[in-house]
Amino acid sequence: MNKSEMPLLKSVVECSEKFEDTVILHINHCMENSFYLNRQLKEMFFDVIFVAVPYNNRIVPETENYTSYYAQKSKEIYTLKRNGKNLEYRNCDFIHAVYGLISLALENEFLKYANQGKKIIIIEDGGYHYNIITKIAERHPIFKTSIVGAVEQTTAGTKNSFKQNNLFYPVLSVARSLYKTQIESYFVAGRVIDELKRMMHNIGRFIDFHSILLIGYGIVGRSIAMNLASSHNDIHVYDTDRDICMTANNDGFSVWKSPFIFCENMIVIGSTGSSSFTSEMLCSFLKGNTKRIYLASASSKQVEFENIFNLLEKCQKIVCEEASTYIFPNGKEIVLFAEGYPLNFYDELTDSLTFDMIDPVFSEILMLVLFLKDKHKTLSNQTFLLGNNHVLNSFVPEKDIICKWLKLNGLNINVETFNLHPLGDKLKKINYERKLYYKEI
Repeated sequence: MNKSEMPLLKSVVECSEKFEDTVILHINHCMENSFYLNRQLKEMFFDVIFVAVPYNNRIVPETENYTSYYAQKSKEIYTLKRNGKNLEYRNCDFIHAVYGLISLALENEFLKYANQGKKIIIIEDGGYHYNIITKIAERHPIFKTSIVGAVEQTTAGTKNSFKQNNLFYPVLSVARSLYKTQIESYFVAGRVIDELKRMMHNIGRFIDFHSILLIGYGIVGRSIAMNLASSHNDIHVYDTDRDICMTANNDGFSVWKSPFIFCENMIVIGSTGSSSFTSEMLCSFLKGNTKRIYLASASSKQVEFENIFNLLEKCQKIVCEEASTYIFPNGKEIVLFAEGYPLNFYDELTDSLTFDMIDPVFSEILMLVLFLKDKHKTLSNQTFLLGNNHVLNSFVPEKDIICKWLKLNGLNINVETFNLHPLGDKLKKINYERKLYYKEI
């Protein structure tokens, strides 16, 4: 099989008609597999506009046949671009650079299409647009009727969609699909550890035999712990959920509790999708006997260590390859990898996952786009989960998709039991922060 093809995705495209009345806003990582998805979307819909999330300074090639918005960073300045041409310079953080790109794409491209009577569907990886779409719609009310819905890829993005009570369209999420939770999570964990090993090697260190603190023992966090078991690491787990802590303990890992005591040269991996390294943890480190710790993110955003970024910037800073060492006045050192961005997205020369790994996910996403296009008028303005909703599950036959994927790639696993989190049913509900109820379709 050609490494630059996605046969499952291609088969969905080939079985579909052309939808001249619909345009796609695709917000995703600036990677080859995203470019490939854009080209498939362009075949199916009137137009696709791509917004690339600027985890690194990668650019969208000029040869791509769609409009793209992306940003490049120099020191603290982000240059926002459209098809390679500079639009704005912004002195801001990462998330506001993303918001700027999305706002520019909506107002420069989609406002025109909305006024032409086109329908808009949003494909998201990370849930960035939810925080700004209502304000944009207040400026341009036509978006409230032209945006028919969104399809979300990540758990963090799905949580974001739940929080936005005033969303004016439905959201369909693949974040808790069978493939995402049991197979892709395995691949993501492997890529995070591969990148961590590479980055540590580049600064003359190694990961084996170190004490590891894993913050978050959800679906990806547990996959990381299982991956690290072969490296002879002493693994500690911190999670705010008692049941998840019990699961980690039953799996043979130590549960880390307050008062927080760090081991020397401990590697801290955040995998919660939220601010996980707390000020209390930092104070414990600064007051304790440990001289140095390492921080690495397995999240989908630059959020795991955001609570301490301001304090780190006041320290002496030594930059080496993809790691920065922050030295506190008392001599304590924190080594932060990839500026706190997710490790598996930081290298601009390498995609996080290969085409064959992401093929089933993109196929599920495209099938949900088709479902949304056909059924959006019957859906309430809330979030629906593939894997937790019987109508979506019947429209997207996951087990058939995975069986076809296994056969295409000559693979052999038992999908029913592979990488199955003991609390999988609980985690699949994405019922976080507060109680959230939503109807079945």
